[in-house]
Order: sequence, then structure tokens, then C-alpha cells
Amino acid sequence: MFTLVVIVLVIISVLLIGVILLQPGKGDLSPTFGGLTTQFGAMFGTQRTMDFLQKTTRALIIAILLLSLLANKFLLKTGDSQEIKPVTQGAQIPKTIPSPPPPIDVPKE
Repeated sequence: MFTLVVIVLVIISVLLIGVILLQPGKGDLSPTFGGLTTQFGAMFGTQRTMDFLQKTTRALIIAILLLSLLANKFLLKTGDSQEIKPVTQGAQIPKTIPSPPPPIDVPKE
């Protein structure tokens, strides 16, 4: 079931990328991507096209959010995992500090 949700999330994410790229911005890259916004504008009207793209964007974002929460809350198996403790926890503190190694004599040339 988790795999199915992940596949649906990937498909929705790709659709969201496409819908965002179709929306005209300040630079208006829509002619670069085939001018689909212009075609939608001719079919629906410019304002209705913008409303449709904005509503589709919101719906896809909400779907991603809900599916992500569903996958994390209900589909991931947490089990009874024990807390990982650091290696040094419970180790004895040494009572004496080890002495530093003796200095090395450097030969003079």
C-alpha cells in the first residue's frame, strides 16, 4: 500500500510541475513550453484559464500534503525500536589522565 501511495505522489508531483510551468509569469515562458496557456486561453478565456490553473495547483498541493501525511502517519511501520544510545554512555571515566608522549628529537643538519 505504501508503494502505491508513493507512486501516486510521484505522478501528482509531475502533474504539479507541469501545471506550474503552464502558468504565465513575469517572464512568460509559456511560449517556450508549446504555448499551451495561449491555447487554453483561446478555448476558455484568459481569466477562466488562470482560475482553472490556480485551482488545479491548489488541488494538487493539497493532495500531495494529505497523501504525505497519510503515508507517514498510517503506512510507515515504526515497530518497537529501541532508542539508540551513544557508545560512551555508561563507560567509566578514567581516574588518571594519561601522560603525553615524550617529545621527539629532531635531528639538526
